[in-house]
Amino acid sequence: MHLGYLAQYRSYRLYYTHTLILLAEYNKEILGVAMERTIIVVVGLIGAGKSETSGYIESLGIPMFRTGDVIRKAVLDRGMELTPKNSEMMARKLREEHGMDYPARKTGERIEKSKAGLICVEGPRDMAEISYLSTLGEVRLLVVTAPIDVRYERSRSRKAANELEPKSRDPKDFEEFKWRDEKERERGQDDVISTDKYTKYVIENTGTKEELYEKIRGIIAEIKGG
Repeated sequence: MHLGYLAQYRSYRLYYTHTLILLAEYNKEILGVAMERTIIVVVGLIGAGKSETSGYIESLGIPMFRTGDVIRKAVLDRGMELTPKNSEMMARKLREEHGMDYPARKTGERIEKSKAGLICVEGPRDMAEISYLSTLGEVRLLVVTAPIDVRYERSRSRKAANELEPKSRDPKDFEEFKWRDEKERERGQDDVISTDKYTKYVIENTGTKEELYEKIRGIIAEIKGG
């Protein structure tokens, strides 16, 4: 039963994503929607350094939007404890009820109010979300990577990025970390990381924070320059 449900979910996700891509292309090419906004989209697996990356980008004065806040707010609004499993359940429920791009669409309501020409979005998990964001501006993917052992150790001591996140998101053990990692991949994160549809920058985040920041500054300079 579980495998059948998962197969149906993946089939629906692929169909929905393909439809959104066609709509995005229609908006940009047929209607001639001007891409006056550049959107840096920070993606990566758990513990890769997405929050550190987006936090530093935000410190450079670039407006920041986090799609995960949509999920976390929904969990809290329903009086549930903010745990990884509750967040995973809520993410799937919201996507099933409102569409695969729901977190991006809700985030987009705030993005459209911004007059900034360069913004950053952290956290899209699915190509449907990326496709929707591409209707709001020119998407530049910033993929943050690190080996699984580095990501696990890092995830055990990381801090919450904002008040909507739990004070501690540390996995209890490596098994829980792998479970969360697999859920991220099932939700489409592998597709987002590997896509070549958009301009993409890759940061291998295995060094110090200053080394990470230097790489980010170089990418931001390139985006602003071109």
